[in-house]
Amino acid sequence: MVKTLSLFQEEKVQLVDVAIPYPVEDPFTYELPTELQADLQAGCRVRIPFKNRIITGYAVGLESRRPVNHAKKVLEILDEQPVLTDHQLRLAKWISQYYFSSWGEAISNLVPSYIKKKNQIQRSKSASLDPPSTFAKHVKVTQLNEEQTQALKRIKALIDQDQFAEAFLFGVTGGGKSELYIRAIEEVLARGKSAICLVPEIALTEQLKYFFIQHFHAELEILHSKLTDRQRYDAWEKIKRGEKRVILGARSAVFAPALNLGLIIMDEEQEGSYKQDQTPRYHAREAARWRAQDLKIPFLMGTATPSLESMHRISLGEIERLTLSKRVDGRSMPEVKIIDLKQAQDAVKKTVIISTALQAAMERALKTKGGILIMLNRRGFSTHIRCASCHLTFYCPHCAVALTFHQNEQELLCHYCNYRLPIPHACPKCSHALLKFSGVGTEKVESEIAMLFPAARVARLDTDTSKKRGAHERILGQFRAQEIDILVGTQMIAKGFDFQHVTLVGIVNADTGLLLPDFRSSERTFQLLIQMAGRTGRGKEPGLVFVQTHSPHHYSIRYASKHDYLGFFQEEIGNRREFRYPPFTKIINLAFRGKIEHEVHTQACEFQKHLNAEGQGDGIDVIGPAPLPLYRLRGHFRWHVMIRGTSIESLGASVRKALKNWKRKKGVFLAIDVDPISIL
Repeated sequence: MVKTLSLFQEEKVQLVDVAIPYPVEDPFTYELPTELQADLQAGCRVRIPFKNRIITGYAVGLESRRPVNHAKKVLEILDEQPVLTDHQLRLAKWISQYYFSSWGEAISNLVPSYIKKKNQIQRSKSASLDPPSTFAKHVKVTQLNEEQTQALKRIKALIDQDQFAEAFLFGVTGGGKSELYIRAIEEVLARGKSAICLVPEIALTEQLKYFFIQHFHAELEILHSKLTDRQRYDAWEKIKRGEKRVILGARSAVFAPALNLGLIIMDEEQEGSYKQDQTPRYHAREAARWRAQDLKIPFLMGTATPSLESMHRISLGEIERLTLSKRVDGRSMPEVKIIDLKQAQDAVKKTVIISTALQAAMERALKTKGGILIMLNRRGFSTHIRCASCHLTFYCPHCAVALTFHQNEQELLCHYCNYRLPIPHACPKCSHALLKFSGVGTEKVESEIAMLFPAARVARLDTDTSKKRGAHERILGQFRAQEIDILVGTQMIAKGFDFQHVTLVGIVNADTGLLLPDFRSSERTFQLLIQMAGRTGRGKEPGLVFVQTHSPHHYSIRYASKHDYLGFFQEEIGNRREFRYPPFTKIINLAFRGKIEHEVHTQACEFQKHLNAEGQGDGIDVIGPAPLPLYRLRGHFRWHVMIRGTSIESLGASVRKALKNWKRKKGVFLAIDVDPISIL
């Protein structure tokens, strides 16, 4: 019997789903002209008509099926080969679904800017992988202690089993985590695979970068924000071709197109800089975990101060714990002394920047040629200025924050929007000539120390002094070479440094982060104190730490003074359980902003009503609307609504339903932050 085509059977055409890099429902379906069908693969960029414009999108799916009504046609294919692999496309799709962005926005976040700016990219000839025998030649072999040996044995076993696993190197500062990262990567390279090592910020992890350059030289690619778009693209291509098999970089390095990826490492897992503050608001830890699961490879994290979320998962047995409880070479942990600032100030009847005890310790360190680090996590000279007569305080006209006085520039500066104001000669309200400067920043600390120790060589490291290219490395190099005696800085000096000659650390005010209206403030304070204390006592001489505080009995400071992470964890986790904060719940924060205050508030209230309607009976709390702590920022008023529950799936479904029913008013913007690390 001969089969005939039905008169009603439509001819199939080649259609392509295109992800659009805008906050829209996507992908959109386009028809692929016959002359282009042989050239297009998923992951390539295409030129398409979209809302009376010609834009670039990403082909995410190809299928031959019945025509779609009014489907527009693809105009041009921009790539000979896909810019993203199937694995990366799946990663972008997961990010878009979990963090409330479009698929196209997530893809755009993975792709180097240089690719997005160019209509066509010429591909270089692929290069083969270097043979494993070429790495780590002529590098001094460090003898591992017993704990390191056992941890490495377990890491090798995880690498050998070719399946997803999570492990955590929980070790004291100076416990030798970096050496184990090196050994683990060498194991991966020997198997012909590549590795990604994430760090919070390249600038803050000088020591790890130094180790990696020593060991991996030609195999190493370092990704950081100081690279130009073209440099980042060139690095991306070398990684993609397999010429660079060891990738060291900050947050976005989690997306590196490593060929035959065999291991992902995340150093200082607790750091907030791993969370992106723009759409998509992903956390690099979760993206790394997803990649490791998808590729069936190990994910290794490490720090002396794990995030509460990770430590909770460790306590439940979901992450394997590898402990390094001792410093290498048997060095002792530094002694920590707490200075009660209230008592110190009562004794001298004035504001104390450097207490008598800390000053005496600095004198002793200078006599013995010991290096000194002094930390205050607040830059500038004075943190607020007011009129001595009418008490008018100088605020930023765009943000609800006081302006900070910067002495070197002789100006008032907003640290949020960069608004600048020359020092006024008189009060603009009452014309009184006398202004009162209050509060302390790193610039003032540097000035105070220079007066106390005129013979000492003093320098400062913060975002003000490290703006110029190379300034950060120059200052650190001078301190390492002992051309600087005392280095004053913000938290930039707290992590990743291994200065053998540092014998004294001073923390000017441990309360700067403790008083923030954020449920993570105690955790962040503890972590910063532990990390800062870990910068001393790494050489032959014992270390000493002075913590100046108005809250000497606060548990975060007490446990930090004893280097007792587990004690802190037990107390903090109890508080989190009582008040239903993460890790016992999941949170989605919805922040509304706009220039017209009542419209922002009204829109937040309307969204809250939709959330209440959708979330009833699901064990979900809807909190707010309430003004954000930084209520006015960069000229916009800000309100937020938080939705909290035990299931991220239920929370996500409630938010998506509310989004469909909510009608956004022009001029009001909504930012959705899943698993927020800050609500300021």
